[in-house]
Amino acid sequence: MTITSPDHALDLARRALAREDLGRLDYLRALREAVQQGLPQRDIARALHITQSAISQALTKAESKGVKAIPEGFSGASPYEIAERYAAGDIDRSEMIRQLSAWPYVKAPDNTEQLAMEWKAILPPNPPGTFEEVGEAFDRGLIDGDAYDIILDAAEDAPDVP
Repeated sequence: MTITSPDHALDLARRALAREDLGRLDYLRALREAVQQGLPQRDIARALHITQSAISQALTKAESKGVKAIPEGFSGASPYEIAERYAAGDIDRSEMIRQLSAWPYVKAPDNTEQLAMEWKAILPPNPPGTFEEVGEAFDRGLIDGDAYDIILDAAEDAPDVP
């Protein structure tokens, strides 16, 4: 691997980090699917050459982290995951834009009143599936500014999701 510039090195690091995160999600989803299909944990463990305890812990982790199934027509279970799939090279730019433009975004809560009451208000995190995830993907360099603008325009034209 030849690294030609610091920007290229950062792009490679972003891609590798996205692949690492997605690999863990894919692993947890595959384990859960195997169990849902009726495969005993000990058989899964034997096939993967790990302990049954490791399978159980992974399934507990998937549950506690809220790992969700991927909706039909999308490559990720959240806007951020779709951006990661693009950054990892799993989907191309046009597909990423299509999916993020079509995502049924959850409307973020309006915290204006709380902000007005407390200038140092500690706000609860946005619920999963808001447009803020696209902003986070942009901030982390997973998507570019032009893609962000296209997705934003599409999201502004979409009806609000309660």
